[in-house]
This record gives sequence, structure tokens and C-alpha cells, in this order.
Amino acid sequence: MAITNLLRYAQSQLQRLPPETTLIVLHPHFYGQHGLLSAFLENPQAQPIFVTVPTANAPFRAFWETLREACETQFGCPIPARPKDAAAAAAALARALQPYLPVTLIIDAYDLAELDYRVPFVATLVTRLPAGSRVVLATRELPRALLQHDDLQGRAALLPVQPDEMLLDYASVTEKTVLEVRALGLGRVLVNGRRIERWDGVLPKMLFHFFVDRGMTTRDEIFHTFWPSLKPREATNVFHVTKRKISEILGTDLTVYWSGFYRISPDLELHYDVVKFAEAVQNAAVASDEDAIRFYRNAIALYRGQYLSTSSHPWVERRRSELHTTYTEALIGLGRIYRRLGRTQEALGCFLRALATTPRREDLARAVMELYRDMRKPSDALQIYEQLEHNLQRELGIMPDQLTVSLAKEVRAQL
Repeated sequence: MAITNLLRYAQSQLQRLPPETTLIVLHPHFYGQHGLLSAFLENPQAQPIFVTVPTANAPFRAFWETLREACETQFGCPIPARPKDAAAAAAALARALQPYLPVTLIIDAYDLAELDYRVPFVATLVTRLPAGSRVVLATRELPRALLQHDDLQGRAALLPVQPDEMLLDYASVTEKTVLEVRALGLGRVLVNGRRIERWDGVLPKMLFHFFVDRGMTTRDEIFHTFWPSLKPREATNVFHVTKRKISEILGTDLTVYWSGFYRISPDLELHYDVVKFAEAVQNAAVASDEDAIRFYRNAIALYRGQYLSTSSHPWVERRRSELHTTYTEALIGLGRIYRRLGRTQEALGCFLRALATTPRREDLARAVMELYRDMRKPSDALQIYEQLEHNLQRELGIMPDQLTVSLAKEVRAQL
């Protein structure tokens, strides 16, 4: 789902929130946060107050002065100058806003505020505001302390929530440990919204990703992948030490051993972008055009970079190549549907992106050339041909096949 469509989806979720939801956290993994802010700034039913935390680790005094200035300049609400502490400041702000209710206080860059005051300030303010008024936080980090705050249960919501896009609802309560793994790109792992920053070496991180990607694997497969030159006893020792280290890092066991296989623990609620990506492509292949477009868009949005892009381990490189090929096929599949539906510009965009991933594929080059030909852009079509010819000669020592050469001649006739 593209950001524009996800924005619409987020706005529809916003409209469905109950009035008692007085705290809205814009999902830190949603790249369209600032686009969504317009829904609050342009809401005629509530007076917006917009404030940005001024600096990293901004002390409370700096934040409070910025907030005071915003309230006074944006709609003339006087705010006390020197509150005793963050909770007292929030209570004073709630009292001062009474004549102007309902209001929407938008705090941008919330994660830059110092930890010691941001939770008591927001929690106190949210509990003092009546239904109809809201506090909205734009943040790059999940405010776990707020979402888990006892006084805010039933009052807080993440927006948007879309598990297919790896936008998980950390405001909901679950008995399982939520494990979120993003391996398409640099690699990011979160446990109940807490990001794993340190792995104590490359091996625990790689073994973790191997377990997650396989889902179910044998010890022999693990040993062959990671320690092919070690004797079984030595490999066993290293394996158990590394496996124990993974459990310590996560704060929970990743796997269970049953019937000869290591499997992901049933106590975990695993959300894995690679699985969601592959499932979306598979679903698109058997869906109607309308549904296939949605599935392909979802898959393309999930592919935020090559699989574990900083790793050079052989098993990673093999998996990376497989997923990169699937990504290319998703672009091609979406482009073909757009072309069939007469959505030429969108088809061209898909084929160009696919060609950029595999510049020697003549079928893609011809598809782009044909679209440019139909759009009466022969120069652009010939540029694609010349680049293809250059790549084939330089890397394979061959010329384009006769179909491509004939198409190039046809395009030249348009000049």
C-alpha cells in the first residue's frame, strides 16, 4: 500500500476512533506522519495547537516555553510561566484550555523530549482532557511507557495500524511476546516495541535471522550453514552458547525443540516482513486485477531494501538473490496489470523500476520501449535500447536479439 493510500486508510481509522480516545500516537514506522497531521490541523471541530520539541534532549523549561508561545500566538490562550513540575504543568495547561475546548494538542518530535518529564506531562494532560479533545504525538520511537500506562488504558491509540504493512498495534494487550522482524533492508528487530540495539557480535544476529527465516530447521542444517569445518562436539558447544545469548538479548526464548526440529516458540507472536512480502506476491498471482494491484503494492512497499543488506554471509546472499528476484517479478506483475488496464504511466513506472534491478533483461527493455513508442516518445525508447545494447556487449559480449532490434528500427521510424 503506497503512502498516499495508507494516508487515506489512516484517516478512515481516525474517523472510527471512539471519543474517549484522547491520546493518538502516530505510528513511528509510518513514513507519512506529517501528511497525516493535516487531518488534525484542518479539523474544524477542534482548535489545533502545534508545537515541536525544540532540540534533542530538550529540558522541560525549553519545551514549556515553546508550548506557552504556541498557545498564546496560535489562539491567545495564556499559560502559567513557571509550573512546579511536569504533572503540575499539565494540570495547569488543562485548566487554562477549558474556555477553548475542544482542542487538539499536536507535539511533533516527541521522542526528542527528555524522558523524565514527557511521560508524566502527557499522561496527566490526557487524563484531564475531556472527550473531544486530544493529544497527538509525532515520534520516531514507540512511546512504550505511555501506551502501557495504567491511567491511559482505553484512552490511547496508534495510528495507522495495518499488520500487513508491519504497522503493529502496540496499544492492544496480548498475552504473547510480540516479535517484529524487518529483514528487508538493514535489518531491525523489536520485542514488544523495544528495539534490539546490541547483539554482542555478528554470530547471534545471523543465527537469529536464520532461525526466523527458516521457521523450522534441523541442527545439521544449522551446523552445515554456520560451522561446516568444526567437529560436531565443537559446533554443538558454539551453537548452544550462541543460542543462549540470543535468548538473553531478546529476554525470551526464540525457539523450541520438538521432533528433531528447532521451531519458533509458540509463546511468540512473530511478524516478519519477508513472510508478508512473499505472501503478498503469491496472493497477487491468483487474485483479480483489483485485488492483485493491492497485493503487489503491499509487497513493493514492504521491500525497503535488499535482504540484510549489510551482511555478506553466503546463506544471506543466496536468500537476498531469491527475494530480489521476487521483488522484480512483483514490479513486472503490477506493470502488466496496469498496462492491460490502460494505465500507461503507472505501467511505465513499474517496468522502469524492474529494469533498474535487472538491466540485461530484454523483455523488460522491450516493454519499456513499447510504452515509450505508444506515448510518442521515440527518443526515450531508443535511449533504453542503447543502454541495453551497451550492457549486453560489456557484460556478456552479445548483441540484443532480433525482436529487440526490430523494435528499435520501428521506433526510429517515428523520429
